[in-house]
Order: sequence, then C-alpha cells, then structure tokens
Amino acid sequence: MPNYKIARLSGVHYPTVLASLVDTYPEFLTASYAQQQEWLFNSRILYSNSFSNSLQKLGNEAHELIWDLKPMQTRWADENGIAIDHDTWMIDILLAQLQEIQPDIIYLQGTELCIPGRFPSFGSNTSLATIIKDTLDSVRFIAMFSGYPSDISRLQDVDIVFSCTPAIVGHYKQLGISTILCYHGFDESVINSRPTADAAADYDFTFLGSTQAPSARYWMLSEFLMRTPIRLWVDDSDELNADGGFSLQWKNIKVVVRSSVRRGLISLFSKLDVSTLQMMSNGTHMPNSFKNIANEIVRSLDDPMIKNRETSNLIRKRLPRKTLRQIYPDRCESPVVGNKYFDVLARSRVTFNKHTDKNRAVVGNLRMFEATGVGTCLLTDTGWNMKDLYEPDTEVVTYTSAEEAIEKASYLLANESERASIASAGQKKTLSSHTIFHRCQLIDEVFQSKL
Repeated sequence: MPNYKIARLSGVHYPTVLASLVDTYPEFLTASYAQQQEWLFNSRILYSNSFSNSLQKLGNEAHELIWDLKPMQTRWADENGIAIDHDTWMIDILLAQLQEIQPDIIYLQGTELCIPGRFPSFGSNTSLATIIKDTLDSVRFIAMFSGYPSDISRLQDVDIVFSCTPAIVGHYKQLGISTILCYHGFDESVINSRPTADAAADYDFTFLGSTQAPSARYWMLSEFLMRTPIRLWVDDSDELNADGGFSLQWKNIKVVVRSSVRRGLISLFSKLDVSTLQMMSNGTHMPNSFKNIANEIVRSLDDPMIKNRETSNLIRKRLPRKTLRQIYPDRCESPVVGNKYFDVLARSRVTFNKHTDKNRAVVGNLRMFEATGVGTCLLTDTGWNMKDLYEPDTEVVTYTSAEEAIEKASYLLANESERASIASAGQKKTLSSHTIFHRCQLIDEVFQSKL
C-alpha cells in the first residue's frame, strides 16, 4: 500500500508550449490522452513529471494533472465520457479527474488556480481549494507551492504552503501566515542522453527568459547587447505591454520624484558638471531644496551601476519604441521551452541570470538550478542567502552591478579553464543538493508528519 495518494495540479502557462509540442509531435492534437501526456513529459516542460516520479520513489501514488493544456484535458474528457461546457471546461474536467483519482492530498503548483472567483459558477469569492474540499471527501489536506508573493486571499482553505525563497516566506509572515521554505529544484532527468555544456558550448554568453520591461533586468540586457556578445532567447511581451512607458532605470533608487517641479530641477541640474553640483550642494546661500537635489545627483553619479552615464538614477527613462528583438534581430530570438530551452543552456559557455526587482535581496529562481544543472557557468545577481545554495565565484559567479557583470562575463570568456571549473562545480552542487528529488524529500517529510 502506498503511504498516500497525491495529485499535483500544474499548468504550462504559455501558449508557446502547445505550439512547441505540435512542432515536435505533429500528431499531438489527435493522439490519445496517455500519448499526449507522455509526449508532454518527454518534452521536459517546466517540472515535467519529475514531481510524481520522485514521490513514487518515496513510496507514494502520485498523479500529474495539467489544468490549462486544453487539447489534452478535453481529450481526457472525450475518452471518459465527460460533457464539455465552453465556459466551465477547466473546472469541470479537473473535478472529474480528481473524482476518479480520489487523492488524499492535493498539491497546487502555484497560486493561480486559487484566485477567489476564478470559477464563478461556484461563487464570486470561492477559492478552488474550497471547491475541492466541498466536492471530494477523500482529500485530507491541500498544499500549495508559492513561487511569487501572492495575495493572502489565494491561500484560503490551503493547509500547507511552501514558499520558494526566504523573501516569499517573509511576505506571508507579515500577513500572519506561516510557510515552509522549499526552493525550486532541477529535474536531473534532463541531462540523461544529453551532452554536457562543454561538449557543445557554441554560444559564448546567453540569456533565456522574459525581459521584464520596464524593470532593472530589461535595462541590464539592453546594456549587455551594446557592450557584450550576449545572445537572447526572450519573451518580449513585457516590452509590448509596457507600450513605451516610463521606468526607473535602476532598482537602487533612494529618492522618489514626486512633483513635476522637482523632476524639472533634477533634469536641469543633471546637465551640470560634477564640480558645479558639488559647489551648489555646499553653498551657504543656496536653498536647501536645491542643495539636496545637487547632493543627490552627485551621490548617484558615484554609483557603479550608472557610472559614466549622462543622467542620474533619479530621472525616469522611457522604453524604446522597438523591442530588443526588433532592435537586435540578429542576436535576439523567440523564446524556447522544454528540451529546446535546456539545449540552448547546455550549449552556453556563460549564461546570465537576474532576479525580479521584488526579490528583496535574496536569490533562488528556477533559472539558477536549471543552468547549473545542465553544466553551464552561471553569472547571477546575489543575495544574503546565496551561500545557503552555492559558493560565490566557485560554483556560480556573482555580480552586484551591471559593470561588474560585464567585467566578469569578459573574464570568464577569456579564461576557459576557470570558467569550465566553475561550471563543473556548480553542476556538482546542483545534482548533489538541489534536484526535484531533494525538494520532494522535504515535501514528503512534511506530508508524513501531517497524516
């Protein structure tokens, strides 16, 4: 008998996933549900089925349900005689699948499904967790993995919450919710039958992901395109959605410009040379507001993140009308997922990582474990918890500014043996400490204590 029966509810989230599946498997849309599921898992999309495989190794019965891949879900419904309603297909099929499985535990991979009112036929403020508990007698408790600091309303009727970074643990703690730290992990089956990064490293410097315009990551990528040989595989929907909007160029801004008068003074003063600004900031007959602005600009010009720039980090900068892919068509490509994503990573000598602006000085995004897992040398921003995960500049290479990142990328590309040594050490650490199986051991311990 298994220890328990669990169903993980996860999504692929991106429309490009289906297109990639059909491109790789032309018969995907007409195949059986079992065949579609096998092809999906073989494509290594997100966690694939590494979660269920790991929990099965630990003596449990585990199931994977992909709630937002409509062709696959509706194929299951057709094969099981479930009537499909155009407006409610997602929840109808999901509940029917859970009724068939009769799980002891529901594991939600993310908070998206639990937005109150997402399924209005059950009530305008009802959460999926509540729906499941009201519908399935077999469910003993519901767990959730939060990869982003979400609104507390999404945790309604959820019994256990795993947070993927200390920052998210802190976010929920401030809201009065206790969560368990459980970092992302690497699916080590990805490297089976795949050459190591050094065996086919034909990309010098890469980045794969979203540009996150207008946040700091976008501006760093823009800088790198001007000053390094970086190649991007990017989702530029953030740039298109920003529609040329304004952004604060650097995240370490200490002063928020609140009035148009103040913005005008900053713009005017930024055109002055440093010696004049210093004289103004020390002037005995100068208005305090003028002295303060002059002093702020002088201090901002000392920041290594904006050294030698024409404007200070106090001035808002507008996004270009064109996306990075439009400006650099020869060096920016469409995003890739699954095996294609890992192939690019594995063929990269150095790959770049930058956490979101809301990460609160901690690290732990999925890209860290994926890049090191396939044996690529990772150049990443750092945080106070880095040493809990990797040894800086031994297993990964860290930076604290754009200028430092550029210098270290150049150094790594010019010093192959050191780059390869760091890449090998990073992969060794990931495979020994940061796989999905390692995370599932923690998760299983928590579940066993709850049962």
